[in-house]
Amino acid sequence: MNWRYGEMDEVLELLDKTAKRVQKTADETKEASLKQTAHYEQLQQQPEATQEQKIKAFLKKTLTLDRLERLNSQLSLLYTLQIFAFKVKVLEVSVDTIKEQLVKSGVLQSGIELEDIKKNIDALKILIEAQYESLKEINDSQNKHLDYIH
Repeated sequence: MNWRYGEMDEVLELLDKTAKRVQKTADETKEASLKQTAHYEQLQQQPEATQEQKIKAFLKKTLTLDRLERLNSQLSLLYTLQIFAFKVKVLEVSVDTIKEQLVKSGVLQSGIELEDIKKNIDALKILIEAQYESLKEINDSQNKHLDYIH
């Protein structure tokens, strides 16, 4: 998926939908995690629980909190990527507006300098794409490896 001019709105929309989905999952996971964590803590403190049961409860509690932390980290990265993508969009629009104004005023005959800036903006778009794809791969990988927790 190579993004070209005009597609940044789609990218921003995609990032927004993904962030909302991950936020919803994180919120749901947080509620469930708090309940599970409290349950596991109770198991650890029961005098009649065996050492093995206490260790299992501790491990389950740790894994539950770890999953929640990973979701929150992913959400933070998504928000950062959203901000970055938005700033690239603003920069792109600003450069286009400046170029239009310079051409209209006759000051700019050839937009070589601005074309260089646009190439840099295209490079930033590629970076956004790569970061987003990496986030998706990390999420997919984590979900595959964490199936045993449920």
